[in-house]
Amino acid sequence: MAGEPLYTLLLLGLGLTTFSMNAPDIPEVKKIIRSTTMEHARQVARRVMSFDSERQVMHYLRDETRKIDPEAF
Repeated sequence: MAGEPLYTLLLLGLGLTTFSMNAPDIPEVKKIIRSTTMEHARQVARRVMSFDSERQVMHYLRDETRKIDPEAF
């Protein structure tokens, strides 16, 4: 999960500070981490916790990640 750029903001917002992933995933995840703030990540996590479905979570995370990296996905 940590190697999936889609989940990077959520994991940061939940307090994860160490990520384990395959080497090819590092550049994209690193780009997202360097392009956001911890406060933004916490806001994303709080918002995700309010959703009722996985579909809402996925759409929201995809939209938030695209704001940081329009080339993602």
